[in-house]
Amino acid sequence: MLHNPKTEFTADAVILDAKKLDDDASLMALFSNRHTRFLVMGCDWPDSRQIEVLINGAAGYCDQSESAELLKRAVACILDGDIWIRRALVPKVIGALTRARQTQTVKNRYDAEQKLQQIAGLSARELEVANLIRQGENNKRIALALNISERTVKAHLSSIFRKLGVDDRLHLAILLKETDQYQRG
Repeated sequence: MLHNPKTEFTADAVILDAKKLDDDASLMALFSNRHTRFLVMGCDWPDSRQIEVLINGAAGYCDQSESAELLKRAVACILDGDIWIRRALVPKVIGALTRARQTQTVKNRYDAEQKLQQIAGLSARELEVANLIRQGENNKRIALALNISERTVKAHLSSIFRKLGVDDRLHLAILLKETDQYQRG
């Protein structure tokens, strides 16, 4: 049990009981550990709380009523660097993160221009993969849509993440949405 959110520890993944976060909001500071992926597990936790933990750095949320097999898939997913949330929450999380970022106005114009230049550096296929990620597609669906293997999708994603300086597909989708808004605005 973790008593102090500032305590250093080493783990690839941690499953955190949502009740603990309800009892002690300071535990959210744990999510700042960039070397550990956090999966919050709760019982019918409201969408707003699920979104809040994701915005604060958790890698996912899983309801405790889910099967052991689904929990194993969730852990494998976050260990692969992906985010584990219900598909219906993806647009809400992206919207919330986009709004939060829009409040940071100091460097927005420069950052957006820099990101547009980075996006322009993607290959045509990487752009196709990135746009399907923005739409919430998983690797299997991307592979089918583009007639490539899932392994090739993963290779493209690794290259995209490296070129754009993002850690996961959620942050990729947010970056693409932000640059869309900049280009329109």
